[in-house]
Amino acid sequence: MDEIPDLERLSVAEKDDLIRELWPLRALVRQLRGEVEKLQAKVQELEGRGAKNSHNSSKPPSSDGLAKLPAKPRSLRKPGQHPNGGQPGHTGHTLQKVEKPDRVVVHLPAAHCHACQGPLGEATMAESRQVFDLPPLRFEVTEHQVWAATCACGEVCRGEFPEGVSSPLQYGPAALAAAVHLTQHHMMPVQRTSELMDDFFGLPMAEATVLAASQEAGVRLTPTVSTIGQALQVADVAHADETGLRVAGSLHWMHVLATTLLTWVACHAKRGKQAFDALGILPGFLGTLIHDGWKPYRDLLCKHGLCNAHHLRELTYLFEDLGQAWAGRMIDGLS
Repeated sequence: MDEIPDLERLSVAEKDDLIRELWPLRALVRQLRGEVEKLQAKVQELEGRGAKNSHNSSKPPSSDGLAKLPAKPRSLRKPGQHPNGGQPGHTGHTLQKVEKPDRVVVHLPAAHCHACQGPLGEATMAESRQVFDLPPLRFEVTEHQVWAATCACGEVCRGEFPEGVSSPLQYGPAALAAAVHLTQHHMMPVQRTSELMDDFFGLPMAEATVLAASQEAGVRLTPTVSTIGQALQVADVAHADETGLRVAGSLHWMHVLATTLLTWVACHAKRGKQAFDALGILPGFLGTLIHDGWKPYRDLLCKHGLCNAHHLRELTYLFEDLGQAWAGRMIDGLS
């Protein structure tokens, strides 16, 4: 690096030459400083993206991958606001003794006293304990027999099978409903549902049968789903969200619109406006829609409210990763 010249020894002309040489560098320094600031901001943004997860942003838990969340993430609960355990008004699920058990097993003492070996008198109940368990789970077979009788006129009159009994061998409505409940409500794969029906009830059920039962349920429930959708369209306040899932190996989206009493769910290959238009519920909604602020929701003509849970996650990121103290105070205010 060149040493700074002794300015006292420089002539006026040499000083003028030095100024002319250095003057253009001022603009270059300002330009480079601006570029450095932009790069620093970009690095901070990229580092922030890498630090975001389902704990401090709107990203779903499935996007966390194998990365571990902080061992002790900051709780969003105010100290003492909700103590551990069941909250006031919450219905508990602790087992309670029943007055009339289904079965009673009596455990009598020995015939003679274990201390003096003398004969014992009549025993009375000293203590009881109840065990809540499942009975043996097994399917039952109902055989429907149609009988016939011949009239004196020669006409043969037959009984009739009940509605729905259409095959020599078939599954009953309760068995099919159980398969639909497992796959649709509990989100179990078709193969595992088929296996579980055999494991739990001893009732083998092919995967094709599980699929057919789900499709039939879909047809039967179409009027109900339509009625729920119509009711949600005129609701004053509704909550909307969407989450990704795999359908035949491809990414699809499960769209949800819900109130405190109604829940409407539908699946579509698209996530935004194209799905909204195809499903036909949100474009006609004019109440207040609570959502996470995603742009396709903001473009709807209804009134809007942002989800407080998403606010808290974003504020957690600002507080924990960027050290913004005001975000911590805001978390306390919203919690």
